[in-house]
Amino acid sequence: MLQQERLCVLSTNRRCLFAGFLVAALFLGAPVLAGDTPLKDESASRLRQEVSEFVRQLDSDKFAVRQQASAKLERLKARPETWPILDEQFQRILVTPGTSFEVRRQVERLRSGLPGLAAPRAAKTSPEEIDRLVRQLEDDRYATRLGATRRLEWLLGDPRLVCPILARLKERLNREELSLDAKLWIEPIYAKARGAWLTGDPATWDLPEVPDTQIAAWLDDLVRPKPAGDAAGASRRQRRAMRELSDLLVRDGYVPKIKQALESRLAQKGLPPEAARRLRDLADLTRPAMVAEFWYGRRLLNTQHLLIGVPSQAPGATRPSHFGYIDDDVAFCVIGQNLSQGNFPVGVAVPHPNPEYAGAMFHLVNLSTPRHKMAYEYLGKGDEGKRLAQLSRRTLARFLAARQRLSLEELQLLRNLDREEVSRFAGDYFSVVEDQAVPADVLDTASERPPLPVADQFVRRQPVSGHSSRHGFLCEILATEGTRAAIPGLLRAIRGGRFLPPTPQAPYQLPWIAALAIAARDPWPSIDAWLGELVGRADPLVTGRTSGPELGATAAGLLLTRHQQEPSQFGLTAAGDPLFDAARLAGYRFLAPSARERVERWWSERQAKDRP
Repeated sequence: MLQQERLCVLSTNRRCLFAGFLVAALFLGAPVLAGDTPLKDESASRLRQEVSEFVRQLDSDKFAVRQQASAKLERLKARPETWPILDEQFQRILVTPGTSFEVRRQVERLRSGLPGLAAPRAAKTSPEEIDRLVRQLEDDRYATRLGATRRLEWLLGDPRLVCPILARLKERLNREELSLDAKLWIEPIYAKARGAWLTGDPATWDLPEVPDTQIAAWLDDLVRPKPAGDAAGASRRQRRAMRELSDLLVRDGYVPKIKQALESRLAQKGLPPEAARRLRDLADLTRPAMVAEFWYGRRLLNTQHLLIGVPSQAPGATRPSHFGYIDDDVAFCVIGQNLSQGNFPVGVAVPHPNPEYAGAMFHLVNLSTPRHKMAYEYLGKGDEGKRLAQLSRRTLARFLAARQRLSLEELQLLRNLDREEVSRFAGDYFSVVEDQAVPADVLDTASERPPLPVADQFVRRQPVSGHSSRHGFLCEILATEGTRAAIPGLLRAIRGGRFLPPTPQAPYQLPWIAALAIAARDPWPSIDAWLGELVGRADPLVTGRTSGPELGATAAGLLLTRHQQEPSQFGLTAAGDPLFDAARLAGYRFLAPSARERVERWWSERQAKDRP
């Protein structure tokens, strides 16, 4: 089943999807981070009123009033707890057709910096409203056209409205008298509507049956020569026939019938070349296919389109790529340039088998139906970062569902997945999988591998710190690239003793270093209280090093820096280390016990001042 939220709904492993829901459920008991703290009902109601008033002032005749209202909204936007309500109110303004151009411009600018929050479901919408909005796309007033576009985009978020909107937009595009200007406004929203349809759930579709006579008429339009006196009209009918037949191929039940009709027409002798080309374009949609994506450094570097059962050799490749079978779960590789013969999972990241390409990954996508192919074409134009996040989410859900220790290749793969998704995954992985030592010779081999030349412009290989466990490897990734999404699970794992202790060969307290590095890079609302509680800890962060950084001192340095205090003035001295440098974390130690007491006294006085 195609789901709109997925990058490759077409090839998603369903078991991974269910595991993803499990991951989310495990976080329900986690500490609340920035942006997640809900406002109380009274405060939320007051904020809504304030936002509405400030937005109204954006349309004032007086420049000073507009400027002041914009500044007030910017200040509200700087507070993460206001984001859900700001997004809600901004969305309401943008989907209101009567919103003036000036207000719309300012609100779109303000909303652009907010995190992606779920849009509210559209209220009940009548066919008359959809017709009116589609007509407004041709209005003489720019603000009216823009307002209608935004509201139609919002209505497409309701699966029940996708088909009615798509049908009305298609009707307008098929009109002979449609102006070029109107076409330029209608086609982009039509493309979005078609994308929402292609990636939606067929169970939500409410489409009329198409008789065989209509299918035959469209096929006739594709092969009929253009009459000398009506070449423009014939071209228009051919475009419509291609559009209608392509849309009909999206409906799986019509595929065998149309495929047979296309093959029958192509077998006819004397078919004009242009007519044959149009028929072949449609027939190619019915052939089972797949895509092999190559990712490295969080970038999609190459995409290879393959027909199932047909060997294909890319330029420069020493061997062809040939897959004999694919479905939504598994693909069977007969022979490949990089992959060996055997089954590979579909819809998730597959580590590159060549050790020289450590961290690189393949993503196999099932395109076995015309609907899959057309949906991929649409989704392939989407935001690459979002695609990587969704691919990462499915891959990590699969790892978590397996409840097995990650191989070194899989651990290295984590460096190239989405940082936020890896951070969310880490805590749950620590809780369900036991830590295990990694043989030193394996780590030595990994550290000696050179960077992948083709991706030098995109990624810098992180240094191996000498960690000796699998959890330690993941903690080093969190230390250098993790976000605060890792903190709840990471701290639970530290408290639960889920990590092997440091060794002389791997002396770092990587879980604590990861938590402190994230605190410095991506602090959360309760960060000061957490750092304050750690100041009294004398644990070394690098065991066996008498002058190395300490847990309490490094926490104190972070706390002081956050409050514009100079750590050296409180008796702290810097304790540098290559791993700390890679994590962009300043390590500290206390010069004397009295220095620790001085920081604790300062923090106690600071808290007393902040109390109401």
